[in-house]
Amino acid sequence: MNTNKIMIILFGLWMGLAASGANFSILEETGDSLRLRQFNGVEVTLPKKPKTVVIGYSSLIQVWYCAGGTAAAVPEVTSSDTLPEPARQLPTVGTFSTLSAEKIIAMKPGLVLLNGRNGGHNRLRETFASLGIATACFKYENYSDFMDLTDLFCRLNGGELSQCAEAMEIDRRVKALEAKTAKLGNPRFAVVFAAAAGFSLETGNTNTVYMLNRLGGRNIIDADTGRIPFSFEKLIYENPDVIFINTMGRTDALQKRFRNDIMSQPVWRELKAAKAGRVHFLPADLFLYQPGTRFPEAFAQLAGYLFPDAEFTQ
Repeated sequence: MNTNKIMIILFGLWMGLAASGANFSILEETGDSLRLRQFNGVEVTLPKKPKTVVIGYSSLIQVWYCAGGTAAAVPEVTSSDTLPEPARQLPTVGTFSTLSAEKIIAMKPGLVLLNGRNGGHNRLRETFASLGIATACFKYENYSDFMDLTDLFCRLNGGELSQCAEAMEIDRRVKALEAKTAKLGNPRFAVVFAAAAGFSLETGNTNTVYMLNRLGGRNIIDADTGRIPFSFEKLIYENPDVIFINTMGRTDALQKRFRNDIMSQPVWRELKAAKAGRVHFLPADLFLYQPGTRFPEAFAQLAGYLFPDAEFTQ
């Protein structure tokens, strides 16, 4: 095989990885703009120091403000408590799933930030692009995405990550926790996802699993497929040291259902995690949703559950 063919194959493999794995890749940066390839392969050009920014994906608001940005409008949220203080009284442009294109266009935004995992958001990006409105769609699934996005948003706001004191302190605290847990072993864990539709097991780089892996834990499911159907037999067979439960929806009702359907079974009481009292229902604001600037708190809480004999500060 000649050199040209090898280079073409390698380039194709790189393109596939860039489109399906990484959140985005920066293709070109100038003093005025950034050209990047989104994780879905779409290329967009974004202006630096945009004057009017509309954020249609609430999880990105904390990241944008952490990187020194400000917004002109955000989506409606159930509670504004998790938003940066300056963003709590901003105009809204609809809910996450029903953003108003008319309201956004009327604001004449210089930049719109959306969710790349949502089909409606991707269609909005196409609409806005046809009108000359700079728009980008991102995935934001775990701490790695948080740092990548913070770096990108710092650039868009005219700075760089090393100049963002808050982001640097967050990363320092997370790495300090990792350094400590690296000496403590590799407990096996399972993460159950409970929703109205039923139970499943989390794998790969989902938010909670990603943090547990970085802290030295080992998932009983060796896969990278997001969530897979729940198997009580698999849980019993693997017998993890600690079990975590994330709930999406009515927390009290879902916890009650899990206790009644799963934890009430006699075989459950034979699990190591059940015997040791190491079954933990996790708060949604830190583990179902992205904790943003509270990532050190989320990591510390998980570290305490993984290594109950050690002390961790938040």
